[in-house]
Order: sequence, then structure tokens, then C-alpha cells
Amino acid sequence: MREDWKYRYDEVLKKESLLQTVNKQLEKAQVRLKQAGEQRTAAEKALKSETRDVERLEKASLTNLFYTVLGRKIEKLEKEEAEAIQARIRAEETRLAEEELARMTAELEQRRSSLLGWEEEAASLLQEKEEWLRGRSEDFRRQLNRLYEAKRQALSEIKELDEALRAGYELVESLEEAENLLRSAKSWGTYDMFGGGVIATHIKRSKANEAMEQIEYAQGLMSRFKRELEDVGGTAEMNLDYNGFLGFADYFMDGFIFDWIVQGRISDLKDAVSENIGRLRQLLHALRQKYEARLTDEAGLTRDIHLLIERS
Repeated sequence: MREDWKYRYDEVLKKESLLQTVNKQLEKAQVRLKQAGEQRTAAEKALKSETRDVERLEKASLTNLFYTVLGRKIEKLEKEEAEAIQARIRAEETRLAEEELARMTAELEQRRSSLLGWEEEAASLLQEKEEWLRGRSEDFRRQLNRLYEAKRQALSEIKELDEALRAGYELVESLEEAENLLRSAKSWGTYDMFGGGVIATHIKRSKANEAMEQIEYAQGLMSRFKRELEDVGGTAEMNLDYNGFLGFADYFMDGFIFDWIVQGRISDLKDAVSENIGRLRQLLHALRQKYEARLTDEAGLTRDIHLLIERS
């Protein structure tokens, strides 16, 4: 079984190398085919132009009359006809070149399709040998089970890290939206304090209200992110407790003092949101590094499993 299996496995692995070669050839062929199409289009356009020049000399036209009066009509007609013939030859050459490249590209695509299943074939052969070896070697079973358990743990951690990263990125996006709204509210608030009028007050309150809604939404995302983080053994020191924030004073009282107090609250909350975003980005960077490290570990374990089966 071993010699026959090795021959079949080696033949499948050859397909991987061939596929890489074909992919490179196909990429080049596709570029050349696109260029050939552009050249054909240009040649056909030139042919139409040269054909029109000949037709203008042959038919009754100002061009015809001009060269007839000068006594150079025949000379000019011969020149234009020669250029038209050259343009026709060029158009035909580019058309044939494009057709040939299209044929070559189609053949490469077909060859590529025939090689794409090599991974499934290799996996099937590895499974075949694994089953054969499991029934014949206790030591092989023990080593393989250990590797599979390590891979299972790695995959589980990768899944949990991925979920934590997704939750974290969604939280960042939500906080950035709140930060932008608070920045806008702060700008309109400054304008409002120095006589911006009813419109400025309305826009400031509108932006602030939108920011609060976004922060409330972000609080739910933050709770979810903290849960996901706990699953991978992490913690997050973040807080978005805004304590009502916009108060009574801004809505029911006018005056510079009250506007100044609210403006200070908007600024403080914006700073708090910005600080949370900074912490979150640092945390996500560390999570991303851990995630990529576990991906590398899992790939290494997969290779070890394959090598164990191949060499046993």
C-alpha cells in the first residue's frame, strides 16, 4: 500500500506546482489579451479613417475638387489607397493576434480548472493513509491524536479571537461616529455661545442628541465586546457613563453661563470617547497579533499532521 500510495500522492503534489506555473502563465496571457484587444480597436479605427480619406477623393467633394484643380488627385488617391491597404493589413494582423491569444487564454483557463482540485485529492489520500495507519500502529495513533487535539484547541481560540475582533471593530466604528457627532456639537456650541442664534442652538442640540443615541448603542456593543474579551482571557478598562450629560439647563434656560456649562460637558464627553477609542485600538492591535500567531500555530500543526502521515 505504501509504495502505491506514495506514487499517487506525489502525482497529486505535482499538480500544485503545475497550478502555480499555469496561474502565472494565465496572468500574463490575460494582460497580453487585453493589450491585443486595445491594439485591434486602434487598428480598426485607423482603417475606418483611411477608408474615409479614399472615399472623399473618389466621390464628389471639396477634397476631390481641391486636388483635381491642383492636378494631384491621382497621386493623392494612390497614397491614400496605399495607406488604407496598410491599415487593413494591420487590422487583420491585430484581429488574428487577438484570436490566438484568446485561444491560448481559454486553454490555460481549462488547464487551471483541471488542476484546482489537487487539495481535495491530497486530503483524500492523507485520510486514506491515516485510516490504514491507525489500524496498525498504537504509537501513530497517539502522536496523531495529540496533534489533532492541539489543532482543535488552536481552532477554538482562533474562533473566539475572531469574534472578539469583530465585536471590537464594530465598537470602534460606533465610537468614532459618536466622536464625530460630539465634535460637530462642540463646534456649533461655540458658535451658539457667541450669538449663533436659534438655528445654531437647534443644530447643537440635534448633534448632541444624535451623539447620545450613538453612545447608548455603543454601550451595548461595549458589553458584548467585554464578554467576548473574557472568553479569550482579556479585560477592558473602558467606561461610557455620561450621567444624563445634557441637562435641564440647556433645554429650559438661556444665557452664556448655562451654555458654557453644557459646552464643557460636550467637550469632556468627547475627550472620554476619544480616550476609549485610543485604548480600544491598542487592545485590538494586541488581539490581532495574538490572532495571527494562533493562525500560524494552526498552520504549523496542520503541516505536522501531514508530515506524520506522509512519513509513517
